[in-house]
Amino acid sequence: MQYVRKKLPHLDPLIAFEAAARLSSFALAARELNVTAPAVSQQIKSLETSLGVLLFQRGHRSVQLTDRGRLFQNSVSIALTHLANAADEVRIDDDCQQLDIVTDTSIASMWLVPALNRFEARHPQCTIRLTTTDVQADLLGSDFQVAIVHGQGNWTGYDSALLFEEEVFPVCTPGYLDRFADGLRLDGLPFADLLDLEYEQWHWMNWAIWLTETGLPLPDARRKMKLNNYPLLIDAACNGSGLALGWKHLVDDHLATGRLVRPFAETVKTQNGYYMIWPFNTVMSPIAAAFHDWIMAEFGVGKFVVQ
Repeated sequence: MQYVRKKLPHLDPLIAFEAAARLSSFALAARELNVTAPAVSQQIKSLETSLGVLLFQRGHRSVQLTDRGRLFQNSVSIALTHLANAADEVRIDDDCQQLDIVTDTSIASMWLVPALNRFEARHPQCTIRLTTTDVQADLLGSDFQVAIVHGQGNWTGYDSALLFEEEVFPVCTPGYLDRFADGLRLDGLPFADLLDLEYEQWHWMNWAIWLTETGLPLPDARRKMKLNNYPLLIDAACNGSGLALGWKHLVDDHLATGRLVRPFAETVKTQNGYYMIWPFNTVMSPIAAAFHDWIMAEFGVGKFVVQ
């Protein structure tokens, strides 16, 4: 960066050059920048001296870019625009509140993103910055105001509120069930076309765990399909590839539309769930508290009040 600093001209001469080049006039540039024309001329002269090139051809009452000046104008204009946009992004604007959320890909794609329009309708000035990761260490290490995390609610350094408990059950398409002339029996599940989840998080359920909890034998070693991404797993089930494990709330829309069905009433509940968390012993911003209240109301649980 020290090397860049030595090569980089000062900002004021660059601003004066960009205005004069765009307006083809030192006088008009001075009026735009609220300085005198001699001040603009001096800034551009210092820039030419530092670069060792002539940027303008001066006439009696006009200025014209040289070839090198025209080439430099393009780069300077783009650089100043990027710098101005970057400043706008970090500048505090009371009329635009940013909400930083982080969660895993499953709840983000299968519930949160489709539901966010309801929150945005209530808070049209809010800018939502949503980050997703399936590595919990990365999730907790992210910069966020609120996070939605799968687990047991015991994250050190964070307050938490349970959104919903984990409830898991088999799902498939109606067309997949039609392949079984005599119907699909629960005790036949270990030998059916099982779509299984290979996930980094140990506490996410797979077929071996679900069948064990239900008192059924473990499935054959062969699986119809193994995926490490839950939304893709549900897509495979929706395409009729076999049976997947459905998480309550994550597959509710698929069940409501009939795209997926529950072939059995059996379900497995665990000690896990999805929690909203936020840094311990911190005061939520008004927009974060509003999001907290909204999402808790969506799941029919308690309300958080900002102190």
